[in-house]
Amino acid sequence: MKKKWFIFTILIFLTGCSESNIEWTDFIEFQGDQYLVSHHVEVSDPNFIGEPIGEIKKTLKDHVTNVKYAPKNGDAAYLKTGTKLYSVINHSYLIAVKDTNKINGYKIYAKEGYVPDIRMLEQIDPLSFKKIEVYEEVDYNQFLYKRLIEKNEELQKLITILQSNEINETVVYREDAPQAKAFTIILYSYSTSPIAEKHAIYFNGENYFDKNHRVFSKEIGEFLIETK
Repeated sequence: MKKKWFIFTILIFLTGCSESNIEWTDFIEFQGDQYLVSHHVEVSDPNFIGEPIGEIKKTLKDHVTNVKYAPKNGDAAYLKTGTKLYSVINHSYLIAVKDTNKINGYKIYAKEGYVPDIRMLEQIDPLSFKKIEVYEEVDYNQFLYKRLIEKNEELQKLITILQSNEINETVVYREDAPQAKAFTIILYSYSTSPIAEKHAIYFNGENYFDKNHRVFSKEIGEFLIETK
């Protein structure tokens, strides 16, 4: 079976020669498999992080311009050479990498074919949630902790608000708008999963919504403010 390489290429042809600029998808090549970054998850508990299992040997973004290059063991699109790779206990299809920009300290990569983004909001039972953490993104990848929601009544109300939404493709988020705010909520379930689901919620001064243009009731605002 021919293996797919997760890259997108843009070719720019110059007089008498050609020059290529490769835009890589964020991935790791490790022991014959490719692992893709999972943007919408966080490590649910650092105790799930196991021992080092390897390290990055080559950063493709800085060293590869040949569009036919076949990634080798230890290659990564963007991770720096020497970056350590960690196992995730009892989940061999996941690799963890330390990342100070992640709220819980690790970036997660999943083996091709595995999808760790479990989309818990699609579950019907709000009682499957253990707690929800709320953060405000005050700058790019800079998160300010706002509050913890773990009382059953509050959890059920917030989950109901999140599941009850309307699509409105006209809503737009502009971070330079005077009243604009961006929030991140992390949902933890009662399962033994090493990952927690992460959602971004935007406020444009009038509506609360997500990147898929799902608009939520204004009641959600009371859950996004800091508690005293």
